[in-house]
Amino acid sequence: MIILLMIVPVAVAFNSRLATIRQMRQDEARLRQAVATEQLRQADLRSLRGYMTSDAYVEHWARADARMTRSGEIAVIPIASSSSQLNPPEPAPVGAPASTLDEWWAVFFDETTQTP
Repeated sequence: MIILLMIVPVAVAFNSRLATIRQMRQDEARLRQAVATEQLRQADLRSLRGYMTSDAYVEHWARADARMTRSGEIAVIPIASSSSQLNPPEPAPVGAPASTLDEWWAVFFDETTQTP
């Protein structure tokens, strides 16, 4: 009986340590995954740094962002049209004659309606 009373606390402590070890292994796996992800990110950043310090990036920046040209080249910068030029104003509508007499006058004497 005394042996049983001594084994129970040892078994409980052993079980507690097993749970702690299991938790630590899960944390280790999670941290290994996080480290692998950050190592990939570091490799990407190093390659980006290598590109940004290269002559190819400087030339791309100079041409695209700073709009620079080499000697002998001509820079062509398109200018966006204003909205009024995109939609030309419509001509003023010809007003209808105010009365019947004006209509007859326009038919016989209006210069725009004469036929050749």
